[in-house]
Amino acid sequence: MSAAPKVVPEANPLFDKKLLQAFVDGVIKTLATIAQTEAKVGKPFIENELTEKGEIAGMVGMVAPPLKGTLLISFKREAIFHIMENMLGEKHTEINTEVSDAVGELTNMIYGTAKTALNQMGYNFEMAIPSVIRGEFILSKSTKGATLVIPFDLKNSSTFHVKVTVQM
Repeated sequence: MSAAPKVVPEANPLFDKKLLQAFVDGVIKTLATIAQTEAKVGKPFIENELTEKGEIAGMVGMVAPPLKGTLLISFKREAIFHIMENMLGEKHTEINTEVSDAVGELTNMIYGTAKTALNQMGYNFEMAIPSVIRGEFILSKSTKGATLVIPFDLKNSSTFHVKVTVQM
């Protein structure tokens, strides 16, 4: 394995199209494989202030020295219920332990797919255990740095967001 790419302070890795594509591919492959769900990627954008509102999210810390960051996958209830119905063949109407477990597993699989691709590019992201945040929440970040936001649309007209924050 090659050494991690050199990080120039002015060159935030969020602007690397390969990093963006690794997370997009992680979402599309994971949802197609385990949930027979098609997700269409929207137009990614950078936000400087993360003030995420949601109902359930999976979050995992990302470490590849000298980079540190987080991956947050935030779902509105309509989006996660649609994915779970495709995945399990069951309708859900409330966010419960089963839904939380599914969000944790989806986050783990999406991160794992992206991590594999990124590590093949020379990064050295480590394994991490996702956490699930459930219930109405407002999440604000306490670190400096921008956040890459990748919106995804589902066939039931619901959306969810993948947010990658990297601090250098």
